[in-house]
Amino acid sequence: MTARSAEPDAADAELPGHRVELRHARLLVLGANGPTGRHLVRQALGRGYRTHALTRHPETFPIHHDRLDVIAGDATDESTIDAVVADSDAVVCTIGTSFTRHPVRVYSATAHQLVEAMRRHDKRRLVVVTSASLTPSDQSGRTVGKACRSLMRNYVGKTVYDDMAEMEALVSVSGLDWTIVRPPGLTDEAGAGYAVEETEVKGGFCSREDLAAMLLDQLQDDRFLRKVAAVATPGLRVGALHMLRHEVLKR
Repeated sequence: MTARSAEPDAADAELPGHRVELRHARLLVLGANGPTGRHLVRQALGRGYRTHALTRHPETFPIHHDRLDVIAGDATDESTIDAVVADSDAVVCTIGTSFTRHPVRVYSATAHQLVEAMRRHDKRRLVVVTSASLTPSDQSGRTVGKACRSLMRNYVGKTVYDDMAEMEALVSVSGLDWTIVRPPGLTDEAGAGYAVEETEVKGGFCSREDLAAMLLDQLQDDRFLRKVAAVATPGLRVGALHMLRHEVLKR
């Protein structure tokens, strides 16, 4: 299935005819100050959500709106997560970290705090972003794609992906109304409309703008409730050198 994405100006939500009834009116975004999180916050405001953006560095957050609360805090901190979850109707988690050889715990620690807080406060809807690199090799597509995923999963990003896998395990047995979203390589290219399927979808890259639109669409759509959703931007091409420098090495 393919859906068109758009990022309306946040002010559009105030115009007659633009307001819609939101099933989850108060949205908590974790990883809000990251490249995907910023797209997500802008689009959420454009759709009319009251948005809570959690970031460790609120002084650098570039978005301002009367329906936006920028909250200073760490997603792995129990008291912080408890407070922000209590004041939200749904949570979308876009946290991320750089590849490293050292053990990574940010994904699993965040998932643990989220699941516990959502249970305490009787909150149900949780959407988390992991990676297409976690797709089992027997479900992956072409041989080249399998080889690239294997390289990323088992060598370049092993500690990050191991922790993402732990996040998926915690979320999938939580009993919450969860959706796990696995995009392939993410880029800052303009959105062109996304494709989404259960577990596996054709496409090697995904625009962050399209990913943000897909994540928000899950709040009004139950087709991927308690499922893994794979998302990509069909036809998007990114040079290997550009991807390596800007997305893998972050240079």
